[in-house]
Amino acid sequence: MNLCLVGHNFRYELEKLVRIFMPFEKIDFFDTAVLGDCYAITTLEGDFTKAEINLWGKKEHCKLELKENTEKEQELRLALCLYDCFVRATGYKPQWGILTGVRPAKLYSRLVSSGGQENADDWFKNTLMVSGKKLNLCKDAVKGEDAITSLSKNDSFSLYISIPFCPTRCNYCSFVSHSITSANAKKLFPEYLENLVKELEVTGRYATENSLKLESVYFGGGTPGILSAEESE
Repeated sequence: MNLCLVGHNFRYELEKLVRIFMPFEKIDFFDTAVLGDCYAITTLEGDFTKAEINLWGKKEHCKLELKENTEKEQELRLALCLYDCFVRATGYKPQWGILTGVRPAKLYSRLVSSGGQENADDWFKNTLMVSGKKLNLCKDAVKGEDAITSLSKNDSFSLYISIPFCPTRCNYCSFVSHSITSANAKKLFPEYLENLVKELEVTGRYATENSLKLESVYFGGGTPGILSAEESE
């Protein structure tokens, strides 16, 4: 597919949106309108955003006016234009709407804090196009998270240990991670672990000096399971 970004550079968000509908399609990027059998043209022009797609003869287009001319609003309206075209062209309506991140509960909590639950619900359903089922799931997740975090004390802390390496790197992955099969990444692995141990030692000393109590440990990545038993020690 040709993904054309005309008058803007919101490549990351729009690429992730395209992959919701076409997860295995190769995407080529252009800053001008390039046609073909399969293309999506997204355009920022004055106070309007536009999208036009052609999926092997199935064509759709959409145009939306900006409510305010900010980068955040521009990106949102471009995403909504592109989403609308894909939904009509494919007949598929993703239950998470235009959301492509990994923490919708965090976003929902922030919206509730700034504008209340009613406004947060409305934003999820009518702006982000999230289904009622997924909205309820998100709200249940927020309740569960709040119940856990409310148990935290002022003298406690949580520790995140990052292992930013994987056996192979998935095409859809947006994490800061590297495939261990890559020669450049593989040679960094021993040195990374050595420095990680040093950082943990410094963190431990800081926690002791400030009478902090370790509450939880999260191993993330990457793929923490890539560590051998010896490396895990």
